[in-house]
Amino acid sequence: LVTSRKGSSSEIISPDEKMAAVTRFSPSKHSHLSWSPESGDSFTAETLARLDVRSPDRLVGELYFLDDTITLTPEELSRAPAEVLGRSSHGTSYRATLDNGMFLTVKWLREGVAKQKKEFAKEAKKFANIRHPNVVGLRGYYWGPTQHEKLILSDYISPGSLASFLYDRPGRKGPPLTWVQRLKIAVDVARGLNYLHFDRAVPHGNLKATNILLDGPDLNARVADYCLHRLMTQAGTIEQILDAGVLGYRAPELAASKKPLPSFKSDVYAFGVILLELLTGRCAGDVISGEEGGVDLTDWVRLRVTEGRGSDCFDPALMPEMSNPAVEKGMKEVLGLALRCIRSVSERPGIKTIYEDLSSI
Repeated sequence: LVTSRKGSSSEIISPDEKMAAVTRFSPSKHSHLSWSPESGDSFTAETLARLDVRSPDRLVGELYFLDDTITLTPEELSRAPAEVLGRSSHGTSYRATLDNGMFLTVKWLREGVAKQKKEFAKEAKKFANIRHPNVVGLRGYYWGPTQHEKLILSDYISPGSLASFLYDRPGRKGPPLTWVQRLKIAVDVARGLNYLHFDRAVPHGNLKATNILLDGPDLNARVADYCLHRLMTQAGTIEQILDAGVLGYRAPELAASKKPLPSFKSDVYAFGVILLELLTGRCAGDVISGEEGGVDLTDWVRLRVTEGRGSDCFDPALMPEMSNPAVEKGMKEVLGLALRCIRSVSERPGIKTIYEDLSSI
């Protein structure tokens, strides 16, 4: 990746310079932009990037498609202007604009996290049949001649992620989500997870608010970045799980394991944390200060519930709606479900039970 230049786009860039270009416009883990996968929105036109590698004008590797919904050459992809969407432990995501005006999300995997080509290709083919209204479709991948040229192509979903709509932070998209919207998002995500767990028999493995994308004016929720642990090395998977720990979504049993692997039950834990985020409007990674000192979101909610003050946890933006007894009852029921999701692994229910219970609220 090189940043756009006023001179010729075929100018040869040194590898060192190239890496500097990538890090210059990728928000750091600790920057105020990193929570939002739409942080690219705040960049100027000059920081739009070109998908490009060591060949000056084109990607010289091979593009593999999982279905026939798009046709694209590596050269066309390399010409596509790309805007930074977000960054994680395993790579950086971009919105690429193709010649025909179509958008694609392109995840550029960090060097060293992808499995060897044969194993990578075998696992990637399993994504071909994953089609569900609450799961983002994967379209293909690019395999380049060098270690840092591994790209995953998927549908671009707009207007943005749950994180960009939910947290009360600068740049939040739109007014606070209503309770009806939040409950619908919860049901949508549970339905998508239920599909992955039972129809596809794979855990998501990387569930968090930035990987729940809201689609169209109705904000239909779709889970993204799923099953990446199937494409990554053990080291890459461990790093992804460590990252989930920092962000507040890691199940306790993964923290205790030397070789942690995502599981159905660890997905349920992360989903419970997301339910708490929807109820409180808070970010899972925030440290909440109070009489007990600094605590994370799950402990803060547990303490309030133990004290009989569970309703104090609810997002103040939802207070006007809580005058409706049905809304208040629904919020308390969702809180009960969230607490079941974050129990110890042996007491944690499966996603099917949670999905059915959520759907009945």
